[in-house]
Amino acid sequence: MPDEESRFERRLARGLEDVSHLFLSQPSDKQEKNAAGGNAPAEQDPSEPASPRTPILLRSYPAFNRELLISLLNKKTAVLEDGMSAIDTDIPCDSYGAINLLAVDKFDQLCIINVDIDRNDSLLLRGIAQVDWIVRNIPIVRRMYQGRVINFSAPPRLFLVAPGFSLLLKCAAQRSENPKVCCFTYRTAAVSGGVGLLFENSLES
Repeated sequence: MPDEESRFERRLARGLEDVSHLFLSQPSDKQEKNAAGGNAPAEQDPSEPASPRTPILLRSYPAFNRELLISLLNKKTAVLEDGMSAIDTDIPCDSYGAINLLAVDKFDQLCIINVDIDRNDSLLLRGIAQVDWIVRNIPIVRRMYQGRVINFSAPPRLFLVAPGFSLLLKCAAQRSENPKVCCFTYRTAAVSGGVGLLFENSLES
């Protein structure tokens, strides 16, 4: 009997060895890779949020028109320049067409903002003519915006907003001293809940 009991205990011991690995803590895949590779990067856990550097794929926003762009800039004019705010829209200037947006910058200087959804060199010519109209009609403009702090001693600035500008227009804009001209290109993208816009100064080197 003692021999039989001894053989049974040896068989039980071997059986426990066979299954013991199931009860021992094992290193995770990530730990094994770190141990083997030292500085090897760990795999991204799908449950973890994406890194800020992860690219976000966007698609263009097709249903975008001039009126919507003007409306958005009227509400968020400071996207073009810090401290800028719109004071009026669609101001008629005789035969020079209407100013899309009239704004003031952080120094209370008047800014004419004209918008187009296509490349259009006439945007610059129209804007310069409108600046001239404002300068020649300062008394009228003063009456129009009584109670508004505006620095009429400084000439109006001109801002052009479009999806792109020709080299000819940009060259002329850079050479213009009076009025000072700023050209902003915009890009649209469909985002959750609406449209996203990116504005870039086209004249900055």
